[in-house]
Amino acid sequence: MPWVNGRYVPRKTANTEASTPSQDRTSSYRAPDDLEEDQIEDGFFTEALLNSKFAEGSFTAAVLKRLLPSGVISVANGMRSLFSSGFVNRDLIASGAVSGSKITNPIKLAIISGGAAGSHTVTGIRTGDELISVLEQNGTSGLLTDLTSEFAIATSDTITNSGGTATSGDKLIILYLDKTTDLTSMTGSL
Repeated sequence: MPWVNGRYVPRKTANTEASTPSQDRTSSYRAPDDLEEDQIEDGFFTEALLNSKFAEGSFTAAVLKRLLPSGVISVANGMRSLFSSGFVNRDLIASGAVSGSKITNPIKLAIISGGAAGSHTVTGIRTGDELISVLEQNGTSGLLTDLTSEFAIATSDTITNSGGTATSGDKLIILYLDKTTDLTSMTGSL
């Protein structure tokens, strides 16, 4: 078993001989059995403390699955707050794992009438959103022209191409990533 003096050490065979503190720099602390949650100060278990008490790689997924019952760490019991923003990144999410109503930043499409160069109303777009594409569809030929580099989100519900191409008589096809709508508060299907 890879435990030495009460400390988990991965990929190490157990030494059955007792070691002395001079031989082994690990230490162990046995918490009282009747320790209450309010007896532990907030911030007690710092990264530095845990690094000093546990060998690197001690808490692998396999070990945690054996130690913790199913469902201990979940959003429902408030444990999600233990993980900082960005804890789960794209490398940790399996392909196809997120779909439908789980997508929180949908790509939105707006088709509006063109006009003189300047401000154009796009209902729903916000300054925190990301403009993906602005295409001009010629009203006569139907040809598409990419004008994305000319446009920016100016204010809520407004994009602008001041000093850019006039699009009077044409349609503008706008694609943007909605980064500002909180879909968790919405009900119904998307």
